[in-house]
Amino acid sequence: MDGSSRLDYGPAGQRRLIQRGAREFLEREIAPAVEECEKSLHPLPRETAVGFLKRLIPLGYIGGVTRQEDGGDGLDYVSYGVLLEELARTWPSLAVMTMVQSGQARFISELGTPEQKVRYLPSLLSADLISSLGMTEPNVGSSLRELKTTAAIDGKRYVVNGTKVWITNGTICDLCTLLVSTDRTRGVEGISLLLVDRRESPFESRELHKLGLRCCPTGELAFADCRVPKNSLMGEEGKGYYAGTKLLSLARSCVAVVQVGIAQAAIDAAIKYARERTQFGRPIAKFQLVQEMIADMVVETEAARLLTYKALRLAGRRGGIHFTESSSAKYYACEAAARTTARAIEVHGAYGISVECPTERLFRDARTLFAPDGTMEMHKLLIGSEVLGTGAFV
Repeated sequence: MDGSSRLDYGPAGQRRLIQRGAREFLEREIAPAVEECEKSLHPLPRETAVGFLKRLIPLGYIGGVTRQEDGGDGLDYVSYGVLLEELARTWPSLAVMTMVQSGQARFISELGTPEQKVRYLPSLLSADLISSLGMTEPNVGSSLRELKTTAAIDGKRYVVNGTKVWITNGTICDLCTLLVSTDRTRGVEGISLLLVDRRESPFESRELHKLGLRCCPTGELAFADCRVPKNSLMGEEGKGYYAGTKLLSLARSCVAVVQVGIAQAAIDAAIKYARERTQFGRPIAKFQLVQEMIADMVVETEAARLLTYKALRLAGRRGGIHFTESSSAKYYACEAAARTTARAIEVHGAYGISVECPTERLFRDARTLFAPDGTMEMHKLLIGSEVLGTGAFV
């Protein structure tokens, strides 16, 4: 199975062309660079990262989900998912970087003021500026109600204090969409979004090194009396919680897409190796237990794919709101990718754990995506509380 089920939602012919064009381009222009970059064991330098992002622009990777009237490509979420899955199949680190860059452009397109759109969108869509999203804190993950980073008014500026961690593109970003508390007394009604321009409101960052996705820059951002102009507010003051939860929902579906792409890459590698590797005078593809492992890999990945593209389709219909479906997709796709990449290692035998084999990297990349945008346990609670109509802790 080649993932054609993702093409069943809507204009399948158009999406098949998108898939084919993306795969041909990525195999020609991006795939040859992956092994050398990954061998460095370090995040891509800014100049290199920008170079890769710019090469992806013509295919719709950066402006894909940004509205056409704001300079984007205006793709629906399912079509963009097709693009993102192909990129994740080729290079998960670049897929995650791209996902954040394109998502932030869409976010500014939806919530930004006319001045913010004019000032930032063209440079984001051309990858001249790199963006990040500052939500997670040292003691706050997806529970945005417990946010500790504050922004206090001082004349014509906000004074921001706090720390954000595990921020994709954080060490190389020019802009950070920052979730802050502008009024601690109002709880979620006091949470707001600021578009922080690092060039005029400097903040510190340091690199965080990870198990997988090693080429993807990930940082800790420190804001110490960082003075941000009041016109950096995105949307209305006090409405950031609701925008943030919607963005989290979309991010979870995109993480699921990346996991499906990783799993598909593992399947492709396992099939190729099983056909080429001979044992006892015949290809191991003829061994029943090898066929069983590959069958399990294919079925789990296809199930994850169906959940994921259903979530993306519903996101398009509901204006991005699809909390239960996105949690289901993220939870299952992560589990499926972890099992599929582990089985791919088994199919390869000892070679599967060698750094010369892509399966060990795919395994690490899949496991690294368990935590972002909510742990597996949290997603189970979200699904359970929705189905049962009651929270787990009340």
